[in-house]
Amino acid sequence: MTTDMSPQPPVPELWQALDDAAHGCAPPSFPHERIMRRSRTIARRRRWAAATLGAALLVPVGIGIAALSHPTASHSVTSTNPTPAHSPTRPASPSPRTEVRIVSPGEKVQAGLGVWYLLKPREFCDATPGHDKPICVGYLDVNQPGAVPMTMNVHPLAHGTVYILAYTGKTPAARITMTLKGRTTELPIVRLAGRPAYVSTYAVGPPGAISQTQKSTEQANRPVFRTYGTDGKVLAEMSSF
Repeated sequence: MTTDMSPQPPVPELWQALDDAAHGCAPPSFPHERIMRRSRTIARRRRWAAATLGAALLVPVGIGIAALSHPTASHSVTSTNPTPAHSPTRPASPSPRTEVRIVSPGEKVQAGLGVWYLLKPREFCDATPGHDKPICVGYLDVNQPGAVPMTMNVHPLAHGTVYILAYTGKTPAARITMTLKGRTTELPIVRLAGRPAYVSTYAVGPPGAISQTQKSTEQANRPVFRTYGTDGKVLAEMSSF
């Protein structure tokens, strides 16, 4: 007996059963729209995170730029020697004081070119080279200061002219100068102890005495002697003959 093994079409009932089974096992449809929405959300979050991180990194740079363009007071540069708004007025410098030499009565003082002199309580005495006895000039009224404010002896010699002066005034002398041809020279001060109002000085000028006829034309060649007080004021003034 021969059996027919060729495939046979299923009966309608079997088709229906196969269709029902296949429908129950079919996968759900592909969620394309939901996946796209999720990817857009993730992309937005990434962009937001990147922007936030960039802003955070730029903050210190901005602070540094601001610090450079606007320095704070703690780093400002100030002058080490600020000029005061109102500089105090400095007191005027006092007139320079000449060093004073104190001598004893009768002590010889060398004036130069061999001329010497000495001081006595009320007169001064001088002598030319080779003379032992001086000639005294006085009477200087030191008891009434100012009666004879200044006196002078002149010794014209071959190598120069020696001047010896004495000052007796109401105000003690601080300086004595000689001005000759526009040049002023400080002269030494010699006095007795305890007699600040009675001082003497000496100077050596160029040789040649000036005659009476030359006085008007040779005025610039005559030395002028001035005595100053401690305040710089002129107490007495005298020019050579």
